[in-house]
Amino acid sequence: MPRQVLHRPGHAHPTMLRLLVIVCLGAFVVAAVALTGSGLLLEGPQPPLERADAIVVISGDESQARLSEGIRLFRAGWAPKLIFSGAAQDGVLSNARAMEISAVELGVPPSAMLLEPEAMDTFGNAVYTRQIMVSNGMSSAILVTSPYHLHRASLTFKSVLQGTDIRIIPRSAPDSAWRKVGWWSDQETRRLTFRELERIGYIVLTGRFN
Repeated sequence: MPRQVLHRPGHAHPTMLRLLVIVCLGAFVVAAVALTGSGLLLEGPQPPLERADAIVVISGDESQARLSEGIRLFRAGWAPKLIFSGAAQDGVLSNARAMEISAVELGVPPSAMLLEPEAMDTFGNAVYTRQIMVSNGMSSAILVTSPYHLHRASLTFKSVLQGTDIRIIPRSAPDSAWRKVGWWSDQETRRLTFRELERIGYIVLTGRFN
Protein backbone atom coordinates (compact mmCIF):
# COMPACT_ATOMS: atom_id res chain seq x y z
CA MET A 1 0.00 0.00 0.00
CA PRO A 2 1.57 3.44 -0.97
CA ARG A 3 2.89 5.48 1.85
CA GLN A 4 0.81 8.57 2.56
CA VAL A 5 2.70 11.83 3.09
CA LEU A 6 1.17 13.92 5.83
CA HIS A 7 1.69 17.66 6.31
CA ARG A 8 1.51 19.36 9.64
CA PRO A 9 -1.48 21.63 10.19
CA GLY A 10 -0.59 25.26 9.57
CA HIS A 11 2.18 24.51 7.07
CA ALA A 12 1.63 25.37 3.40
CA HIS A 13 1.74 22.60 0.85
CA PRO A 14 4.98 22.76 -1.23
CA THR A 15 2.95 23.17 -4.42
CA MET A 16 1.15 26.15 -2.95
CA LEU A 17 4.44 27.69 -1.85
CA ARG A 18 5.86 27.32 -5.35
CA LEU A 19 2.74 28.89 -6.82
CA LEU A 20 2.96 31.80 -4.38
CA VAL A 21 6.62 32.38 -5.26
CA ILE A 22 5.80 32.31 -8.99
CA VAL A 23 2.94 34.80 -8.52
CA CYS A 24 5.14 37.14 -6.47
CA LEU A 25 7.96 36.96 -9.03
CA GLY A 26 5.49 37.58 -11.84
CA ALA A 27 4.07 40.63 -10.07
CA PHE A 28 7.59 41.94 -9.50
CA VAL A 29 8.51 41.51 -13.17
CA VAL A 30 5.30 43.21 -14.34
CA ALA A 31 5.90 46.14 -11.98
CA ALA A 32 9.53 46.46 -13.06
CA VAL A 33 8.58 46.40 -16.75
CA ALA A 34 5.82 48.98 -16.18
CA LEU A 35 8.09 51.36 -14.27
CA THR A 36 11.09 51.05 -16.57
CA GLY A 37 8.94 50.95 -19.70
CA SER A 38 7.22 54.20 -18.75
CA GLY A 39 10.56 55.98 -18.54
CA LEU A 40 11.75 54.50 -21.82
CA LEU A 41 8.49 55.54 -23.49
CA LEU A 42 8.72 59.16 -22.38
CA GLU A 43 12.28 59.73 -23.50
CA GLY A 44 11.79 57.55 -26.56
CA PRO A 45 14.51 56.49 -28.99
CA GLN A 46 17.08 59.11 -29.93
CA PRO A 47 18.47 58.77 -33.43
CA PRO A 48 22.14 59.60 -34.01
CA LEU A 49 22.88 63.31 -34.21
CA GLU A 50 23.34 64.81 -37.64
CA ARG A 51 23.92 68.31 -38.90
CA ALA A 52 20.77 70.38 -39.22
CA ASP A 53 19.68 73.87 -40.22
CA ALA A 54 18.71 74.82 -36.68
CA ILE A 55 18.63 73.75 -33.06
CA VAL A 56 15.19 74.33 -31.52
CA VAL A 57 15.14 74.82 -27.75
CA ILE A 58 11.68 74.92 -26.17
CA SER A 59 11.16 76.41 -22.72
CA GLY A 60 9.54 74.69 -19.76
CA ASP A 61 10.73 72.78 -16.73
CA GLU A 62 14.52 72.69 -16.53
CA SER A 63 14.80 75.50 -19.11
CA GLN A 64 18.41 76.17 -18.14
CA ALA A 65 19.40 72.57 -18.83
CA ARG A 66 17.66 72.70 -22.21
CA LEU A 67 19.39 75.98 -23.05
CA SER A 68 22.78 74.62 -22.02
CA GLU A 69 22.37 71.58 -24.26
CA GLY A 70 21.24 73.72 -27.18
CA ILE A 71 24.27 75.99 -26.83
CA ARG A 72 26.58 72.99 -26.48
CA LEU A 73 25.26 71.54 -29.74
CA PHE A 74 25.57 74.93 -31.45
CA ARG A 75 29.19 75.32 -30.35
CA ALA A 76 29.93 71.78 -31.52
CA GLY A 77 28.82 72.79 -35.02
CA TRP A 78 25.66 70.73 -35.32
CA ALA A 79 23.66 73.69 -36.68
CA PRO A 80 24.31 77.35 -37.57
CA LYS A 81 21.14 78.70 -35.94
CA LEU A 82 19.39 78.49 -32.57
CA ILE A 83 15.62 78.92 -32.33
CA PHE A 84 14.30 79.68 -28.83
CA SER A 85 10.59 79.02 -28.35
CA GLY A 86 8.34 79.98 -25.45
CA ALA A 87 6.01 82.74 -24.28
CA ALA A 88 6.17 84.63 -20.98
CA GLN A 89 5.05 82.64 -17.96
CA ASP A 90 5.41 85.54 -15.52
CA GLY A 91 5.85 89.22 -16.30
CA VAL A 92 6.41 90.54 -19.82
CA LEU A 93 9.74 88.95 -20.74
CA SER A 94 9.14 85.88 -22.87
CA ASN A 95 11.00 82.67 -22.15
CA ALA A 96 12.44 82.87 -25.65
CA ARG A 97 13.86 86.33 -24.96
CA ALA A 98 15.19 85.22 -21.56
CA MET A 99 17.03 82.34 -23.23
CA GLU A 100 18.45 84.72 -25.85
CA ILE A 101 19.80 87.05 -23.14
CA SER A 102 21.44 84.12 -21.36
CA ALA A 103 22.91 82.85 -24.62
CA VAL A 104 24.40 86.26 -25.47
CA GLU A 105 26.00 86.38 -22.01
CA LEU A 106 27.54 82.98 -22.81
CA GLY A 107 29.03 84.28 -26.03
CA VAL A 108 26.47 83.22 -28.67
CA PRO A 109 26.23 85.92 -31.39
CA PRO A 110 22.76 87.51 -31.68
CA SER A 111 22.83 86.89 -35.43
CA ALA A 112 22.77 83.13 -34.78
CA MET A 113 19.47 83.23 -32.88
CA LEU A 114 15.82 83.39 -33.86
CA LEU A 115 13.03 83.92 -31.33
CA GLU A 116 9.54 82.48 -31.11
CA PRO A 117 7.89 84.28 -28.15
CA GLU A 118 4.24 83.26 -28.60
CA ALA A 119 3.95 79.56 -27.71
CA MET A 120 2.13 78.73 -24.46
CA ASP A 121 2.42 74.94 -24.80
CA THR A 122 4.11 72.21 -26.81
CA PHE A 123 1.61 72.45 -29.65
CA GLY A 124 2.25 76.20 -29.87
CA ASN A 125 6.00 75.55 -29.86
CA ALA A 126 5.55 73.36 -32.91
CA VAL A 127 3.11 75.64 -34.77
CA TYR A 128 5.08 78.86 -34.36
CA THR A 129 8.46 77.20 -34.91
CA ARG A 130 7.15 75.73 -38.16
CA GLN A 131 6.40 79.28 -39.36
CA ILE A 132 9.93 80.43 -38.58
CA MET A 133 11.53 77.42 -40.23
CA VAL A 134 9.41 77.63 -43.38
CA SER A 135 9.99 81.38 -43.76
CA ASN A 136 13.74 80.85 -43.41
CA GLY A 137 13.89 77.93 -45.85
CA MET A 138 15.00 75.43 -43.23
CA SER A 139 14.61 71.70 -43.81
CA SER A 140 15.87 70.13 -40.57
CA ALA A 141 16.13 70.83 -36.85
CA ILE A 142 17.50 69.25 -33.70
CA LEU A 143 14.72 69.49 -31.12
CA VAL A 144 15.99 69.95 -27.56
CA THR A 145 13.82 69.44 -24.49
CA SER A 146 13.80 67.54 -21.21
CA PRO A 147 14.03 63.73 -21.42
CA TYR A 148 10.57 63.10 -19.94
CA HIS A 149 9.08 65.53 -22.49
CA LEU A 150 11.00 64.35 -25.53
CA HIS A 151 8.61 61.73 -26.92
CA ARG A 152 5.52 63.94 -26.70
CA ALA A 153 7.38 66.94 -28.12
CA SER A 154 8.69 64.84 -31.00
CA LEU A 155 5.21 63.46 -31.76
CA THR A 156 3.76 66.97 -31.70
CA PHE A 157 6.40 68.55 -33.92
CA LYS A 158 6.29 65.74 -36.47
CA SER A 159 2.51 66.02 -36.69
CA VAL A 160 2.55 69.81 -37.10
CA LEU A 161 5.35 69.58 -39.69
CA GLN A 162 3.45 67.14 -41.90
CA GLY A 163 3.19 68.55 -45.39
CA THR A 164 6.66 70.07 -45.23
CA ASP A 165 10.04 68.50 -45.90
CA ILE A 166 11.32 69.49 -42.45
CA ARG A 167 12.95 66.69 -40.45
CA ILE A 168 13.10 66.66 -36.67
CA ILE A 169 15.98 65.04 -34.77
CA PRO A 170 14.96 64.72 -31.09
CA ARG A 171 17.59 65.30 -28.42
CA SER A 172 17.13 65.18 -24.65
CA ALA A 173 18.91 67.63 -22.39
CA PRO A 174 20.46 66.24 -19.20
CA ASP A 175 17.94 66.71 -16.38
CA SER A 176 18.90 67.42 -12.78
CA ALA A 177 16.47 64.90 -11.27
CA TRP A 178 14.45 62.84 -13.77
CA ARG A 179 15.86 59.51 -14.93
CA LYS A 180 14.15 57.00 -17.21
CA VAL A 181 15.22 54.33 -14.74
CA GLY A 182 14.47 55.46 -11.18
CA TRP A 183 11.92 58.24 -11.82
CA TRP A 184 9.54 56.60 -9.33
CA SER A 185 11.80 57.28 -6.34
CA ASP A 186 10.95 61.01 -6.06
CA GLN A 187 7.59 62.75 -5.71
CA GLU A 188 8.35 65.47 -8.26
CA THR A 189 9.66 63.09 -10.92
CA ARG A 190 6.63 60.87 -10.36
CA ARG A 191 4.40 63.91 -10.95
CA LEU A 192 6.23 64.78 -14.16
CA THR A 193 6.06 61.20 -15.41
CA PHE A 194 2.36 60.68 -14.69
CA ARG A 195 1.55 64.05 -16.29
CA GLU A 196 3.40 63.13 -19.47
CA LEU A 197 1.87 59.65 -19.63
CA GLU A 198 -1.58 61.21 -19.28
CA ARG A 199 -0.91 63.67 -22.10
CA ILE A 200 0.50 61.01 -24.40
CA GLY A 201 -2.56 58.88 -23.66
CA TYR A 202 -4.76 61.82 -24.61
CA ILE A 203 -2.94 62.15 -27.94
CA VAL A 204 -3.27 58.43 -28.65
CA LEU A 205 -6.97 58.30 -27.75
CA THR A 206 -8.11 61.54 -29.40
CA GLY A 207 -5.53 62.29 -32.07
CA ARG A 208 -5.38 65.82 -30.67
CA PHE A 209 -2.28 67.50 -29.31
CA ASN A 210 -2.01 69.50 -26.12
